[in-house]
Amino acid sequence: MDCQLCESTLTIRWGRDRDGHQRYRCKGCRKTFAVRPPRPLGSMRLPLDKATLCLSLLVEGSSIRSIERVTGVHRDTVCRLLRQVGDKCAAILDRLVAGVEGEDVEADEIGGYVGMKQKTKMRNGISDPQLGDAWTFVASERHSKLVLAHHLGRRTAADTHTFVDKLDAATSGRFQLSTDGMDSYPDAVHWKLGPLVDHGILIKQYGIDPTEDERRYSPARIIGALVDRGCGDPDEDRICTSHVERQNLTMRMQMRRLTRLTNAFSKKWENLRAALALHFAHYNLCRLHRTVRCTPAMAAGVTQTVWSVADLVTALG
Repeated sequence: MDCQLCESTLTIRWGRDRDGHQRYRCKGCRKTFAVRPPRPLGSMRLPLDKATLCLSLLVEGSSIRSIERVTGVHRDTVCRLLRQVGDKCAAILDRLVAGVEGEDVEADEIGGYVGMKQKTKMRNGISDPQLGDAWTFVASERHSKLVLAHHLGRRTAADTHTFVDKLDAATSGRFQLSTDGMDSYPDAVHWKLGPLVDHGILIKQYGIDPTEDERRYSPARIIGALVDRGCGDPDEDRICTSHVERQNLTMRMQMRRLTRLTNAFSKKWENLRAALALHFAHYNLCRLHRTVRCTPAMAAGVTQTVWSVADLVTALG
């Protein structure tokens, strides 16, 4: 064992530290040091099995306080664990989901909020940019079910360009992209992806329901759909957003922060961003999809094995 201070090879064993790790003493500089295994959670003293249990409950839609009651881990520790592993999951997705070849990519947005709804924020005159509406852009490949890119932001042109930038980094080759009729998509796709995609737009038309006020959270009745061409030469028969909209349902069911009519919504922007990264890493790498009979990452050729939640904790970002 070489000395960690002077790099001398003249070291001898010198007992163990209070955690049971082997200590050494250098004969050259007369310093002692211990060899400790890497800590996947950094300075957190939470046992790995307890951390894995907390994260498993998070990805299954449990709230922070219900996890506190089940595991005995304090809610602040659960939030700290979420942020730390969420940052690691974001780095893992950036590293693995890059240059993926796809055939049909669908993109959509799902709404949520942080702290309060936008109308409450405006009524109270609050200017904090990390409160109010929070939209999650999601792009997934239809056949492998792999979520290629996601972005948390507002429903603005700037955030649309950022999202398309992420989609560009995650894909390679030519593919067909289907989006809804949001005004900022054509310009962002044209400038960021240009000749690499055949962009098709699906504009759904909804009927007016006289009882809309009584059923605010139920979808309006679709009375028709218009197909438009954004750029390139898209196949009109393949222009579809149904699969990524089904992904929105998965997010509503598996992320407690996006459940409607509860007080489990995110109170901090960074917590929601970490929860999204954890959700998509678990969905891509750990969760078996019945349609493809493996994980989406395996179906897309990104990985060869099924990951576990513990693998997400111990993996290097």
